This record gives sequence, C-alpha cells and structure tokens, in this order.
Amino acid sequence: MKKYMKTTLGHKLLAYYLVFFAITFFAMSTLGHNYIRERVYSEAEHHLQDIGITLLSSDINQQSYTKTTIRSLYSQLLIVAEATDCRILIVCDDGDIVMDTGEKKPNYNVYTKNASFLHQQFNRDTTMEGYLPSESMCISLPIEKSAFMNGYLLITQSNTYIDIRATYYSNILSFFFYLMIFLVGIVFLLIYIFNVRPLHQLRNGAKDFSIAHDNPPIIIHSNDEYGELAQTLNVIGAELSKFDEYQRKFISNISHDFRSPLTNIRGYVQAMTDGIIPAENQEKYLNIILYETERLTKLSSDLLDVNKYDKDHIMLDITDFDIHDTIQKTCEILESSTKEKQIQIDFVPVTSSPLFVSADHDKIEQVLHNLLDNAIKFSSNEAHITVVTWIHHERVYISVKDKGIGIPKEELPQIWDRFYKTDLSRGKDKLGSGLGLSICREIINAHKQTIDVVSTVGVGSEFTFTLPKA
Repeated sequence: MKKYMKTTLGHKLLAYYLVFFAITFFAMSTLGHNYIRERVYSEAEHHLQDIGITLLSSDINQQSYTKTTIRSLYSQLLIVAEATDCRILIVCDDGDIVMDTGEKKPNYNVYTKNASFLHQQFNRDTTMEGYLPSESMCISLPIEKSAFMNGYLLITQSNTYIDIRATYYSNILSFFFYLMIFLVGIVFLLIYIFNVRPLHQLRNGAKDFSIAHDNPPIIIHSNDEYGELAQTLNVIGAELSKFDEYQRKFISNISHDFRSPLTNIRGYVQAMTDGIIPAENQEKYLNIILYETERLTKLSSDLLDVNKYDKDHIMLDITDFDIHDTIQKTCEILESSTKEKQIQIDFVPVTSSPLFVSADHDKIEQVLHNLLDNAIKFSSNEAHITVVTWIHHERVYISVKDKGIGIPKEELPQIWDRFYKTDLSRGKDKLGSGLGLSICREIINAHKQTIDVVSTVGVGSEFTFTLPKA
C-alpha cells in the first residue's frame, strides 16, 4: 500500500511561493536578461548608424578629400567619437586606414586579411581581423559621393561598453524582481499568519476534542470568521465534555429508577413464593408490586417518548382545536390525583368562549398533562393550582402555577435536561423519571414556540408556554 505524505495548507502555500519564485527567476535570468541585451545591442546599432549617416551627410561627402587632406577631420571626428563613446575609422578603397580616432597615425591595410566586414553594414562581434583590441560592434557605411576618394566610414563600439549598459538595465530589472519577490513574500506571510495559522489552531483544537476528556477552548483573538468558528467549536467541545457527565448521570438515573422497583418486586415475590408472607397479607404486597410495576411502565413509556421526540424529528399533526376544552379535559383526567391530595385546580380562561389554537392536539395535551402532574406532585395537600390563558400578538399563552416546593434558582437551567431531578423533588417524585419537562420542551420547540419557568423555593413555580392562535 502506498503511503502519501501529509500535505498542509502551509506546505501548499510555501510550494506556491517557491514555484512562483522559480518561474519568475527563470524568466528574469534568461528571457529578461536576453531581451534586455538584445534591445541594448539593437539600440547601439541604430545609434551608431545614425552617427554615421549624420557624418556622411555633413563634411565627408560635402567636400573633396584625398588620403592626406581627409586627416584634417581628425580633431572634429575625435570630438564626435568621445562624445558618443565610439571609435571612428575611414578606410580608402585600396584598404588603407587613413584615419582612426583611436590611433593618431594608423598604418594598416585591411586587405592584408579578410576584409569582408567592410561589405556588411552591421557586425556585432568583430575585431577587424585583430585590428581592434576587443570584440566590438562595427557599422560600415560606404563613402561614394566624394570626387577624389572612395572608401568606407567605420564606426565601432566595444562590446564591453554595450554589455555594461545591458548589465545596468539588468540590475534595474533584478532590483524590481527582488522587490516584487519581497512584497509577494510579505503577502504570503500575511496570508499564513491571518489565515493558515488560525486554521491550524482550529484543526489541532478540534482534532483533540473527545467525549471522555476535558476539551480546552481554542483561543483565537480575532473578530472575523475564524473567531466565530472558534467560538462555535468551543461550544461543541464544551458539550462533548458534558456528554460524559450526561452519560454517567443517564446510567445512574436509569439504574436507580429500574433497580429500586425491580428489587422490591423480586423481594416480595420471593417472600410470597417462600411462604414468608401469610396468605391474608399477600393482597397488600401485591398492591405494592402493582405500584412498582406502574413505575416501570411509566419509566419505559417516558423513555420511548423522549426517543421519539429527539431534536427536530418530531412529526406533528397540526390541527385547529379549542385549547380551553383541552385544558378542562386534562384536569378531569387528573381528578383522581387531585382528590387524593384534596388539591383544587382553578382554571381562569381569557374568555368564556372557545379559544382555538393551531397545534398538534395530542402532544399539547401531553404537555398540559406533564405540567399539571408535576404541579400536583410538588404541591402540599389542600393547595391550589391555577391555569391561566391570555392572548398577546396573535399568540396564546398558557400558564400553570402551583404553590409547591419550588425550584432553586441555580438549578432552573438544568430542569429541561433529560433525567434531571432537583434534590428538593426527589422525596416527592417517586414515579418520576426526570423526562417530563424535557419532553415538554421538545414538543414546544417542535412547534417553534417557547416555554419558560419562574420559581422560588418554598413559594412555588409557574410554567408558561405559547401556541399560535388559529
């Protein structure tokens, strides 16, 4: 199996920068320098040609010269040569060099060697068969209009001088190239600092997230998308950290809630089987077994409901129904519990006429049942429970208020968690599973409505939820 090297964004960014540097360096060092050298040589050719044409159109062709008299132009041509950094030669048609601004008294005949350069207007790399000390550019222009002397006007310029100019321009190009590389490097560095590094932090932080361990927050000091993503991941990490505690609490609660009734059932059944409990007392213990069986049945039912109502997967059957009628019927269903504790439920509707809401009737009935059942459980004997409805901005508010034991302020945010029971409620809620309020919240959330609670220890609690008016 082939193993592939892990590639990070930082490596890719560095690779892109190196590729960019290599391509631009190659373009500058080869194509750019060659282009500059070619342009400098081409400009030198045209410059020397313009000098020669200017000279031919002035004194040399305007007067009649002999080999001797043409040397009178030496001083004038020397000034031109020094001003233009070139060397000017005049060659007669017999091959004698009669004047050379680089040598006062030349004594050389070009025909002693190969004189083909005389007949080529442009020669880039020539020494005139060794006459010139170094390779030079040579422009050859014929002198044809003179009455007494025919020959050639040669203008040369050392390649070294031309190369110095080419190097000068190449250095300017190199300066701008390295400046560009530096600026591009700064841009890549800023991209790395402000984009790649935060991504590394996010990746490393999220990679270490685990259910079984504490997940330290990812610290990114920025108000951009990376900062928002870090905050989101920190929330996820915090929830994952709580999951282990939630799992332990879940197992502990389920174990406790199942073990207690199962232990009682097993103990009483075993006692009756062994004949320890007399026949005349068996009815009493059979009622206890029935009671414990009801506890198990309710717990199993709540577990099925909370699984069915998980998150946003609740299937709702939305209809229009009278919420006042539903409240009254729910109170009637719980009548046996209220009579047992001599509790009175006072219903205060916003109007005596029906009040229609748009919701899932069965599920809202379950919410009312859970809230009223809790109010009865945690209220003392002969207490009053008040159910109130009112309307505000096309929303119907339903409130269930009791005068029971209340809920501690620090525990209010946790009462919606599954299997959660406050310490105050454990003594009174024998049949409860800690799932009732969680089911209520998930049903109301599925309707895209709200449910809230206000509670004071020793005073009571008030649960209020909303429904859309039909």
